[in-house]
Amino acid sequence: MYNNKKIIAFIPARIGSKRVPHKNLLSVNGKPLFMHSVDCAKSSSMIDDIFVSSDSEEILEIARKNDCIVNELRPKNLSDDNARIVDAIIYELSLLKQKYDAVVLLQPTFPLRPENIIDEALIKYFEKETSLITVIKSTITPEFIRYIDNEGNLCKILNKSSDIRSQDFKQYYKIAGSVYINNLNLINNATILNENEIPFVIDEYYALDIDTQQDVDELNKRLAFLI
Repeated sequence: MYNNKKIIAFIPARIGSKRVPHKNLLSVNGKPLFMHSVDCAKSSSMIDDIFVSSDSEEILEIARKNDCIVNELRPKNLSDDNARIVDAIIYELSLLKQKYDAVVLLQPTFPLRPENIIDEALIKYFEKETSLITVIKSTITPEFIRYIDNEGNLCKILNKSSDIRSQDFKQYYKIAGSVYINNLNLINNATILNENEIPFVIDEYYALDIDTQQDVDELNKRLAFLI
């Protein structure tokens, strides 16, 4: 709780994964991948409850044993590759008797997070109480990015001149979806989480998104270095 506002962490842990089978149950440092997000939520002094949403009874059972709130299995229409996390959040939390003011979404595919990130992000979020998202500094200058159209022509993605001196470059930022915070009085099925407003800048090291076996290998290298 923060300033009498109740806060719930939401961890969406589907069983399906095309590139890394049963990814959220993958053993990482002796525990399932999704449990690293559970532990991160437990480290927060502001999170009131932790909710795990899944279409896997095995994942839900592990979550129960670790004092997380769970419902029944997530419906199939909210568990396939086309399902949106915001729809799962709205559906799952609507089934709870307890009501919350803010939800902290922790995607389990981002197991590396800085210490105290949740509490620091929540403090920043409550300055405006709209929505927050983690970002990293981008080394890409969009004025120099092009795509090739159907006729083979090189086209800009921005309607801006690329005649820019390097010292005049703006600092751009890239979404790193390790932490999202949303006001539950404002969130709805039209909400696009990647368009959250308040930036919370993290180091690129913590933006590793586990999507392929190569990502798994990189994660193990980083964890081995920490040990």
